[in-house]
Amino acid sequence: MEQNPVEDWINSDKKLNDLINEIESTDKTLTEKAEIAFEKLCVLYEIPRMPNDMDEEESYEDDNDFEGVTDQRSLFEEHALIKYLADENEDPRGMVLSAAFHLLNDYRVDLFQIAEKEFGQNIPEKCKIGIKGEGYNGEIVFPQKESISWFDLGCKIMKQIN
Repeated sequence: MEQNPVEDWINSDKKLNDLINEIESTDKTLTEKAEIAFEKLCVLYEIPRMPNDMDEEESYEDDNDFEGVTDQRSLFEEHALIKYLADENEDPRGMVLSAAFHLLNDYRVDLFQIAEKEFGQNIPEKCKIGIKGEGYNGEIVFPQKESISWFDLGCKIMKQIN
């Protein structure tokens, strides 16, 4: 049987297990439980919630072409990327846990997978991937496809590949 590292984390971390039991004991919907987990995981593990919660030293501040682009990720970003790649019926709680696990273990969603899902083999040169929204409600957008700047689309952050 294949090991599931997120399940192993849940089973081996008492703080996480207690948090999950606390959230699961509520009569909230799966999405509401995922939203609560998103917020509480940020606090419990000191994970940056939003891009502006991260250490500015990691950003490419001196390069105007990369304004707002960082190599760190917040839970907002990683969760939005995982959600974009996920099946429509994926459990929202699992996506939040996966995003937190990624960040705590230095895993990251590969941005080429995001671009490939959107563009197939025709990924634009200097492909820009924007993330708009707030907290749990991050949404992936493609400024080049929309022909609107990432800022005007309301993005909190923009990533660029190739």
